[in-house]
Amino acid sequence: MILIFGGTTEGRQVLDLMKQVKKPYHYSTKTAVEYQEDGLGIYRFGALDEQALSNYIQQHAIKWIINAAHPFATLLHNTIDKVSQQLAVPVYRLERVYEERQCNKLVHYTKDYATSLKLLFEQFAGKTLMALSGVQSIPKLEDYWKRHKTFFRILDRASSIELAAYHQFPASQLILGYPNKKNADEKAIYQDYQTGVILTKESGGSGFLATKIAVALELGLPIIIIKRPPMPPYFTEVNNLERLLEEIKKWA
Repeated sequence: MILIFGGTTEGRQVLDLMKQVKKPYHYSTKTAVEYQEDGLGIYRFGALDEQALSNYIQQHAIKWIINAAHPFATLLHNTIDKVSQQLAVPVYRLERVYEERQCNKLVHYTKDYATSLKLLFEQFAGKTLMALSGVQSIPKLEDYWKRHKTFFRILDRASSIELAAYHQFPASQLILGYPNKKNADEKAIYQDYQTGVILTKESGGSGFLATKIAVALELGLPIIIIKRPPMPPYFTEVNNLERLLEEIKKWA
C-alpha cells in the first residue's frame, strides 16, 4: 500500500498517476481539501505526530511513501523521516522545479522568519508589507504587522480565514486567493495595495515565484525570499512525474 502526503499541486499530480496505474493508495493532507473519490484511494486529513504516523503505517500495511507535501512543511518532513527510517519504509520525494536564485540588489534571500523580521525592521520599517508567505506565517511576522501596515494573501478557505482571526489579524487586510500566474494580475495586486516591500517563500514553480520576482523588479520593489529548507537525506528525490511513474510501476 502507498501513502501519499499532498495538499499541493504535486499531490494532485500524484493522484492522477495513481489513477493511471490503477494502484490503491492512502492520501493524507494537514487540512481538509477537496478530494474526488476514484475507487482507489482512502482520504484522511489532520496532522500526524510520530506515534500517530507509525501507527497508521503499521495499521494499513504501508510499504511506500510519496512525499508531495509543501517544501516548507518542515515538521511533517522530519516526522516522515524519523518514522520511515524506524519502520524501514522507503520515501520518494516529488520535488518542485526551482528557479535559479537572483543576484539583484532588490532581491534579498533569508534563512528563516527571524532573519526576515530583522531585515524588515533594519531596512524597510514603515513600508507597507505584502506578505505572500501564507496564513501560517501570520504569528511569525506579528512584530511587524502590529507596527506597520501589512497585507497577507491567504487561501480562500474557511480554515485559513479562521486561523487568521484566531491570531487577531485584521480581516480587512486579508487578500483571499491563489498566486497569480500572469504578471499583469500580480502587478495589479501590488499597486492596488500600495506595496512597499514583499515577503514570500522560495516555493518554486508551483508557487509562481518567478512571477513575484519579475513584477517586484518591474515595479522597483524590494522582495524578501525565505530560502526553502533542505530535505532529509533519507528521501529519494524525484524531479519529474515520468520518473516517479517508472518507480510506481515497479511496486508490487
